[in-house]
Amino acid sequence: MHYILEFCTWLNATPWSTALREGDYAFPLIESAHVIGLAVSVGVIMWLDLRFLGLIMLDEPIKDMVDQLEPWAMGGFVIMFISGGLLLLSEPLKCYSTLAFRLKVIMLILTGLNVAYFHAKLYARLPEFDKSPTPPWQLKMVGAVSFIFWFGIIIAGRWTAYF
Repeated sequence: MHYILEFCTWLNATPWSTALREGDYAFPLIESAHVIGLAVSVGVIMWLDLRFLGLIMLDEPIKDMVDQLEPWAMGGFVIMFISGGLLLLSEPLKCYSTLAFRLKVIMLILTGLNVAYFHAKLYARLPEFDKSPTPPWQLKMVGAVSFIFWFGIIIAGRWTAYF
């Protein structure tokens, strides 16, 4: 972990980090883009999670919803990822030393694994799932895990901002 601290210390002293951190406009603009990306991505993901859990839009085929909404979720995620990287660049030592940020990164990785599981094991079976009156437990699990982790990521992100 010592090498990560050294890297963060170096990064914190770079002109890019200083400019983002100390400028009047860069940080608030990046933070705004991050929140907009979050709203688009997680807002769409929540609709899918609720559908996976069998709580909303039960007349809509799951595969159709995924195919229509996933590009929006990915677009928002790309905005969130790029702006999040810039926010990390602006305060690398703060991020390194904050437990909430570390928890956020862990949850992001676990969320990514959840999405990978969905696409590797469940996506091809979505038309089959639509024939059942209730989603199978595997799809409910993916929805519940996603729902919980995204709320955790948002909470940890806000928590990071105040430390």
